[in-house]
Amino acid sequence: KRAHWAQLNTFESIPGFMAAVIIAHLAQTPQGQVDALALTYIGLRLVYGVLYIKDLAVLRSLVWGGSLACIVGLFVVAA
Repeated sequence: KRAHWAQLNTFESIPGFMAAVIIAHLAQTPQGQVDALALTYIGLRLVYGVLYIKDLAVLRSLVWGGSLACIVGLFVVAA
């Protein structure tokens, strides 16, 4: 049940992530910056899933915030 909820939450964050990556690419942001933020986001979302399944709410929230910061960071470096 918790794994399903983690999956649904990740599905909710993917459109924002995709938009941020596309905009950063169209803005010709240096590829290294885009790659670093995108890979960090993916890694954090994997950790988020594990923490969600293990019901570690505080750590899960911190990791969620980090993944959101990666999305915001992609928009910032594209500006």
